Amino acid sequence: MKHARILFMTAIVSSCLAVGCSKATYYQVYQSNPVDPSQIETKDGKLCHDAGNCIVRYNFFDENGDAGFWFTNNSDSIVYVNLAETFFIVNGSANDYYQGRGWTTTKSSTITISKQEKKNKKKSSSESSEGTSTSEMKASQVTERAMVMIPPHSTKYFSEFRISTREMELCGVKDTPKKGKPLGLSFTVENSPLTFGNFVTYTVGSKGKKKHISDNFYVSEIINVNGAAMYETVRTTDACGKENGERVERLRYSTPDRFYIIYKR
Repeated sequence: MKHARILFMTAIVSSCLAVGCSKATYYQVYQSNPVDPSQIETKDGKLCHDAGNCIVRYNFFDENGDAGFWFTNNSDSIVYVNLAETFFIVNGSANDYYQGRGWTTTKSSTITISKQEKKNKKKSSSESSEGTSTSEMKASQVTERAMVMIPPHSTKYFSEFRISTREMELCGVKDTPKKGKPLGLSFTVENSPLTFGNFVTYTVGSKGKKKHISDNFYVSEIINVNGAAMYETVRTTDACGKENGERVERLRYSTPDRFYIIYKR
């Protein structure tokens, strides 16, 4: 009996080594709230801060959280966003949007001469030449700008950081929940384990006075979700908002104030 048990365990280990013992997938979903709810509203699927001459919009919902923002210039002048004085701040640690980077881009072009055929009226003949080609490559240097200009009544997107890249250990909460039972904890602004936001400096016009937009958020809830329960089937709609009968799968909890981290167990 003991010998048979050893053979059985050996077979299991060998099978795992052969096909790979895959781990299950789980999602840790983060719900965020604005520290100052009076300056943030949800509109057209985004979190919006309307500052009059500009609007800053957010949609965090992405793996690890998209900390970027859309900046819309509502004025009749060019707006100058000063990236050297614009920061992403997480748990009190400031990260610079402007990093003084440079890139080298190359562009190549090739001209090819192929065989040509000529036909004589009296008899059919051909003249051929070997195919030849010439190549040319140009390199140009691109330098990151500290000052970004946005024309009147237009929008630019700024993206540089992720909100968080590692799941958090939730004390007393199982990290391998069953399909129908997501588990988690709630927090207040005072005890939240994760706070984040953007501090944006800009001027309206080249000689305008410096203005600032400071949007701060805190994580109010974290739940662990079984990977099989993270997707739902919904009916798609056409351009007029009518259901067209087609069904597609999408991620649950997909609101602009949430984001998620994937982990394995």
